[in-house]
Amino acid sequence: MDTTGNPHLSVIIPAFNESSRIVPTLEEVVAYLNAQEYGWEVLVVDDGSEDGTADLVSGWSAGREGVRVIRRDHFGKGWAVRAGMLEAKGAYRFMCDADLATPIGWLDLFLERMEAGNDIVIGSRDAEGSRRFDEPIHRRVMGRVFNRVVRLIAVSGFQDTQCGFKCFRGEAASELFGLQRARGMGFDVEILYLAVKRGFRVSELPVDWRHQAISKVRLGADTLDMVKDTVLVRARDVLGMYR
Repeated sequence: MDTTGNPHLSVIIPAFNESSRIVPTLEEVVAYLNAQEYGWEVLVVDDGSEDGTADLVSGWSAGREGVRVIRRDHFGKGWAVRAGMLEAKGAYRFMCDADLATPIGWLDLFLERMEAGNDIVIGSRDAEGSRRFDEPIHRRVMGRVFNRVVRLIAVSGFQDTQCGFKCFRGEAASELFGLQRARGMGFDVEILYLAVKRGFRVSELPVDWRHQAISKVRLGADTLDMVKDTVLVRARDVLGMYR
């Protein structure tokens, strides 16, 4: 398999202090990709980790084609995903969380929908047919409240904007992430707002999602930051910052 040049698929994994699970995640992702017939690359974007995550990835990927780490200062998940999407070369660019709360095997369905003509396919934990496992009730409630805020302020029509599993056509990724301004957890809303505004075809795919006990999401602080980013999306648009 050739993983050089411009691959069919790029997998972008943002990582911040993920030393406890990044290697098992990479083993699972690469095992899946090695079973495919298309060319691929994996970009782990280290968001200024302090626990040696980047060094672990570098050590693990030594001698392996197609896997590399991008080291960044700590600015937030959104800025890490942006860096990976803009550096990726794949015709399709798939972002997934380091915890693999949705198993990597679901990528088959994402690519099926991409090849059916969509520009973006987003995983959804709330679309009909999706299943959530082991999720604390308070997290579910906060997620639904935030989704209502998103619908009222920024973009309607999506059951779940925040699932960390999304796939983009390369051209769409380059355009949308090139315009991105949000650095934190609210970047998903900004990207989808811009996608709808610019006429990209977006499909919401119901997925299985399992809550991970070790989660980087801080319900209070991160939810407030996401609400702030959602408000700023409309403000930036009014000010012409997305032209």
